[in-house]
Amino acid sequence: MSISPSGPLSGADAQAAGEVAQWPLSRVALWIGVGVGALVLASAFRYLLIEPHDMGMACADTGAPAWCDARQAVVMMHIWKIWGWAGLAGGALGLAFGWRPAVWIGFVMSLMGLVLYNADMAAVGLMLTCLRLPRA
Repeated sequence: MSISPSGPLSGADAQAAGEVAQWPLSRVALWIGVGVGALVLASAFRYLLIEPHDMGMACADTGAPAWCDARQAVVMMHIWKIWGWAGLAGGALGLAFGWRPAVWIGFVMSLMGLVLYNADMAAVGLMLTCLRLPRA
């Protein structure tokens, strides 16, 4: 079974008309799985690592646990808008040059940016990624 984003043409006719080739169901499942995984990871960062008041208070002490460095790195990525910038850059590079790794980076980082407070740039990056996605 395959999903065709291009319409009624298939095979050589679609290629000759410059249309997008059909996607196998396994490829669609891969993109959905990676998207869900990115959203779950971003939600875990947000609701288990960044937002809890107790986590912030534990890391504010002078004798902070070792995992506070990892938490601080995630918080700094939020402050510097790394999620949004990486999603925007990946989406723009993927759209402009068709680089598959850039499309993947744009997709994952944009989804994470939407959850991790960088929705402005991440939304544009996801839009650019989705424009390139049918040909990725």
